[in-house]
Amino acid sequence: MKTHLTRDQRPFAIRRASETDAERIINYSKILFASTDQVLTTLQEYTISVADEKKWINNFNASPNALLLVAELENQMVGLLFFAASAKLKSAHTGEFGVSVHPKYQRTGIGRALIESLLDWAKDHPQIEKIFLQVFATNSNAIKLYQRMGFVEEGRHVKAIKQPSSEYVDIIQMYIEMN
Repeated sequence: MKTHLTRDQRPFAIRRASETDAERIINYSKILFASTDQVLTTLQEYTISVADEKKWINNFNASPNALLLVAELENQMVGLLFFAASAKLKSAHTGEFGVSVHPKYQRTGIGRALIESLLDWAKDHPQIEKIFLQVFATNSNAIKLYQRMGFVEEGRHVKAIKQPSSEYVDIIQMYIEMN
């Protein structure tokens, strides 16, 4: 576990998730999905059980090329990051991550700290040469953060998302090389 400070100097911890976090991750995810249209999953379709969440957590923790992190501030889960390298031999040098921050704690440095934790972890895993992510083209705050951290756009999936309002949104794929 590593302690960090938010922009307003509040301490928060980043640590690996454990199966005891399953219910907290579910509750956190429900808050996140209800708060934004900038993620793929909708609240209505998020029906995971605690048992399934425990399996998901344990699968990440059992893989040497995967990482599942939680951020906690004042005993509350305020962020989540997951990373998994490709299972295919020819693309095992790459991996994708997703990151989210509780709506009340966005723009406080928690997302950046989670991503920095991933990049530090990847430095100790030399088989991971390229890390990528996908982001809604309408999520300008996230895109700016990724760019400031060195991620670059490598592609775009046009009209990949159709919002409930019938608005189409492109998905941007971004990456960083770990060399």
